[in-house]
Amino acid sequence: MTHTAPGPRNRLSVDLDAIAHNLAQLKVLLPPGAGIAGVVKSDAYGHGLLPVARRLCAEGVSALAVAEVSEGAYLRNAGLQVPILVLVDPGPDQAAEVASHDLTPFVARDDTLHALSGAGEAGGKTIQIHVKMDSGMSRLGLLPGDLPEFLELCQRLPGVEPVGLSSHLATSGEPDDPFVKRQTEVYLEALTQARQRGFALPSSSFLNSGGVLVQPPGALEAARLVRSGISLYGGLPSPGAAGKVQLREAMRMSSRLAAVRPCPKDSRVSYGCTWSADKDTWLGVVPAGYADGYPRLLSNRARMLVNGQRVPLRGRVCMNLSIIDLGGLDPLPKIDDEVVLMGSQGDGCISGDELAQWAQTINYEIYLSLGNANRRHYLGKLS
Repeated sequence: MTHTAPGPRNRLSVDLDAIAHNLAQLKVLLPPGAGIAGVVKSDAYGHGLLPVARRLCAEGVSALAVAEVSEGAYLRNAGLQVPILVLVDPGPDQAAEVASHDLTPFVARDDTLHALSGAGEAGGKTIQIHVKMDSGMSRLGLLPGDLPEFLELCQRLPGVEPVGLSSHLATSGEPDDPFVKRQTEVYLEALTQARQRGFALPSSSFLNSGGVLVQPPGALEAARLVRSGISLYGGLPSPGAAGKVQLREAMRMSSRLAAVRPCPKDSRVSYGCTWSADKDTWLGVVPAGYADGYPRLLSNRARMLVNGQRVPLRGRVCMNLSIIDLGGLDPLPKIDDEVVLMGSQGDGCISGDELAQWAQTINYEIYLSLGNANRRHYLGKLS
């Protein structure tokens, strides 16, 4: 007999206490006087922009970091008072909004700088900025040779003040990475020369999560504000960063069995019939699929947890459903029993890093996909 229950039963939880724990762990790696900018861009990596930002502020971060002016404005309108870094050059058309919400943008364009100068003067204030330099990632920022002229322009223009020189590591979190060494040398040389020209740049920022966990020599002494993102949420930026501190994953995704059904030998399963049973077994139908942020690339690769035990995913992930093999479990699970797609259950655990490996992607994308597709439930203290 086949037993069927209607409707999805998915639950995505975010443990804010885990995020606070991770922040405390990262602080242990920093010398006195160094500060952490909590990166909450893209809805806090799918964990929820405002709840995460509020908790980080309550736990004493030095700043927050977003990608877009609209994110910074949202946090200001919610009453947050800490410095808010805008990591992507906002362009001239957003200069007035930067000024009105007291944001600190990363800037590498002359036209943006002129617009910010005008907005600062019009509002009777000085807009603090970080000068963005490309130390080797070839994405955004001034080339090192263009930095002196840009800093001199900052000095001539009213209404703006450069408080930091910032750059971003392309590879980090792996010990003795040669490209990290190369970027660090480029960045430190540029920062030293800028300071010799009289630019103090006290809030300079270079290290990301990987750079904090595996620190390149000299970087933290020169640039004492670090930008921590993925590590705040319990994810590793790179395998080489494992074990530096004890991080706790903040996100957990669970569902409940919608059906438990027999699967005779040679039965084919799901779209495309990519898996067939080599013996009689039992299948569980989970009402979660790629519409719920559970990647289709997990098909025939991933595992889920039932009764604390790992069970394999069979066949292709569907839009709203996935199918798991329950044949090895005794007693046989029942309809409405909990299934964990990511997180812990009993003695078992499936991490975002592991899901990412099965899906041929990175944990960042896993968190964003699940977080953006599901209603979030918060655990721990809401600040």
